[in-house]
Order: sequence, then structure tokens, then C-alpha cells
Amino acid sequence: MVKGSRSAPGESKAQLRREMKALLTSLGSQERDHFSRKMAERLLSCPEIEQAQRILTCLSFGAEPDTWRLLETLIDLGKEVYVPRADPRGSQLHVYPYPCELTTLSFGLKQPIPTAREVPPKAIDATLDAALLLGLAFDRRGFRLGYGRGYFDRFLQGRAFPAIGLAFHCQLLDRVPSEVHDLPVALVVTEEEVVRGGLPAGNV
Repeated sequence: MVKGSRSAPGESKAQLRREMKALLTSLGSQERDHFSRKMAERLLSCPEIEQAQRILTCLSFGAEPDTWRLLETLIDLGKEVYVPRADPRGSQLHVYPYPCELTTLSFGLKQPIPTAREVPPKAIDATLDAALLLGLAFDRRGFRLGYGRGYFDRFLQGRAFPAIGLAFHCQLLDRVPSEVHDLPVALVVTEEEVVRGGLPAGNV
């Protein structure tokens, strides 16, 4: 796969997931760290984050863009940070104030323990001002290629707060396969640009 933005015509989600996983693991740790820092700088300049007080943040693992340093930066800025837990029994996401006790799943992802203090599902809309999402790829329309479980599509359905995709620029494609139930994010932030509403928002 060629690094950088490209289209993916005719590719299945499964095929594209394999390619994007291979691309992510091909990046060196120093490269990922540098890109993650630049991505965070752009994100913190976005009005959606400047104006937000309570932010849901995915916890990165493996070769994903680093959100752990970003999480601590948000806290240092006086933001309230929340983290998700995926519940396979109901295929739903639950939301927890951070810091909280975490457990590590078999494939390396950390998430809150089920008994941690949780935001009641009916209070999520009133609690959160923004949600930061990771994924295997995003496209310039805002559509996200996740890991295939659909947790975030279900979670974001009908929400009032904006969802923001975080990605390395090599994960930003012109188009990823999308279906009727897939929901686009409001903007995608990479180390090189911010894409908002399908158009680059410039070097913010």
C-alpha cells in the first residue's frame, strides 16, 4: 500500500482492514510518536476541543496514534476526560470518568473495569461535549473503518456532540467502503491536516 491519501475503489472492508493493519505496524515507534504529537497539536487548536469541557477519548493500543499523552494534556488543560468500555454482551459502549481502574484485554486494549463508576446511559448526551475516535482508516467524507464490531456506530447514533477522528495521515483515504448504518465523524485530524465536512480545514 502506498502511504498517504488515496482512494480504495472496490476494496472490501476485510481486505482494507488487513492492509491498514499492515501499514500501521510498518511505522517505526519514533515516527508514530512524532506524528502523534503533531496530530495532538492540531487537535488542540480545533474550536470543537477548545470549547469542549468534557471529552470522551479512545485509549490507544498497539500501533495506533498515541492518545495516552493527549489524555494527560487534556486533563492538564482543565478538561474532564471520559473513556469507553466495549461490552460484548450487549454490543454497547459504556462511558466512565477518567482516571478509573483499567483492565487489559487479551489483545492489548485497556478499558475500564465493569464495576468502575459509570456515566448513566441516559446522561451521556448531557455529559459529553465531544468524542475522540480512533480507527484503521478514515476518508475525506468523514467515514471511518473500524475493527468490524460496530460499537461506535451504535453509540454515536443520534448524539448531539461531535465525533472527531484521530489518525495518521497515511490512514486518511479518499474513500473507504461505507454502508447505510455507518456514521461519518464531524472532522478528521491527522499530523498534516484537518478535514472538516469533506474539505481540508487548513493548517489550524
